[in-house]
Amino acid sequence: MAKKFGKFLMTTAALGALAASAYYFFWKKDAETDDDFDAEDDFDEFDDDLDEEDSSKAEADRKYVDLDLTKAAENVTEKAEETAEAFKEGLNAAKAEATDKIVGAAEQAGKAAGEAAAKVEEFFDDEK
Repeated sequence: MAKKFGKFLMTTAALGALAASAYYFFWKKDAETDDDFDAEDDFDEFDDDLDEEDSSKAEADRKYVDLDLTKAAENVTEKAEETAEAFKEGLNAAKAEATDKIVGAAEQAGKAAGEAAAKVEEFFDDEK
């Protein structure tokens, strides 16, 4: 009977520790998410400190640059044409290399077939 009571006591202690650790974990997780929301609220009204005079003065001092869109478009088309030419050259080189490999493989296959046919004829040759 003492063994059963000891097992019951140990099981109860283990389940209690498991429940306490789960409670602490979820409590800590909720506390961290609450802290994150509080930190974001501190930065909501950051522009209240600016004066109207300072912002209008800053706008008057600002300089703007006109964009030349035709020149930019020409640069883009030139680069695109150069890239297209380089791509075509690379494609043609790859095509020539693949053709050479295919022709070489076909020649090797033809030679191997001829050698195999010669070996078969030699094997079935009755004269020897």
